[in-house]
Amino acid sequence: MTLDPPWRGHGLAAVLACEVITRLMAGCRAVACSPGITDLSSHRLTARAEWDRVNAKIAQGWESLGFRPYRDNVYLLSPASQDLEEQRGALRRHLAELGGSWRAGAS
Repeated sequence: MTLDPPWRGHGLAAVLACEVITRLMAGCRAVACSPGITDLSSHRLTARAEWDRVNAKIAQGWESLGFRPYRDNVYLLSPASQDLEEQRGALRRHLAELGGSWRAGAS
């Protein structure tokens, strides 16, 4: 998934990813991802240190959902893990708060 720039940095990716994974993982033995920057059109990340910082932040977000490093930037989540379900409630509350602040700003 790729969010348009104005929507980035608000925690929406984690909320959306959690909902998608929850809906699609029935019957799965594992869910895999390779976290990192997907939008290469921006030339903001020209310094390697900044590139590494952003990729680490993205990986940290996936780890917060219960994904664990496997190898070569591949992360795995076991459907038997309760981490994702525990985070789901908190993420849904965060989404509701974002919606409330957006509505308040639009008024």
